Amino acid sequence: MPRNSRSIDATIPFSESVDQTRVPAPNGFIIERHRPTLFDTPFHHHTSVEVNFLQDCSMKYSFSGRTAHLDANRLVVFWGAAPHRVTDVVGEGRITNIYLTLGQFVRWGLPSELVKAILSGEVIASAKPDPIDALLIDRLYNERQRDAASWRRTHLAEIECRLRRLALDGWSTLLSTPRQATPFSARSATMRQVEAMLRFISDNFTLPISVEDIAEASSLSPARAGRIFRDVMTVSIKKHLTRARLSHARMLLIETEAKVATVALDSGFASLSAFYEAFTKEHGQSPAKFRRQSQRSNPFLAFHKQD
Repeated sequence: MPRNSRSIDATIPFSESVDQTRVPAPNGFIIERHRPTLFDTPFHHHTSVEVNFLQDCSMKYSFSGRTAHLDANRLVVFWGAAPHRVTDVVGEGRITNIYLTLGQFVRWGLPSELVKAILSGEVIASAKPDPIDALLIDRLYNERQRDAASWRRTHLAEIECRLRRLALDGWSTLLSTPRQATPFSARSATMRQVEAMLRFISDNFTLPISVEDIAEASSLSPARAGRIFRDVMTVSIKKHLTRARLSHARMLLIETEAKVATVALDSGFASLSAFYEAFTKEHGQSPAKFRRQSQRSNPFLAFHKQD
């Protein structure tokens, strides 16, 4: 969210702050264009798959304290469920954002490695600039008012084909999440079930939800849900849930002055000890040490401390 668009409201629970304006209708997409600026909120998240394209500028995105560098003229793709924000912009160009529903993304049946990368939280970019991308993005944006069903199908087909080409050409990983290399095979019905679980986790991970709750969201037994989820995501439901909570906790440690115990509870952990154990295992240091190291160079806090 660009700076000055609205004031900061730290009282809104994360589970209730999903940006619904970036979630398109089924079988549709949202496209917008603006000059990129720093965010005026400490985090921003939505359940859509986001495609970004910068022209005449570069910028840095922070994903819960982990930085991705976005260069001009390279297509960038990620799932927006993780807290993210702009931390630096170089140049006075523009960014075009395309938002796709998670359902649309998985229904296309894109190459498995691309799907696994996005759904596991990686931020990827085209390996090298392609002059055709600027023409495609400009045309999609200029024709955004052509919302008849036939035009929407055409535009979605063009986006799908570009993502297929990205998978074939290969990509650069700007931010990665450790994943086991396992064979991937999933029917469309299976992907819809995994989508339901991912969406439920994304919307509710700060609440005391269980694996049973997540399985119920996909109308599956916990055992069946666990097998399907691991086959597609290569990690367990519990591991993915913990990663979502840790991602949110990192954001709170960096962006707020909340006590560590408050961060733990607000991130969905049942106890402070459970939070410490999970955080230390994942990051090799305590939450307090992580906060001290990260806040020294936090431009968001530095900016707002001047107010």
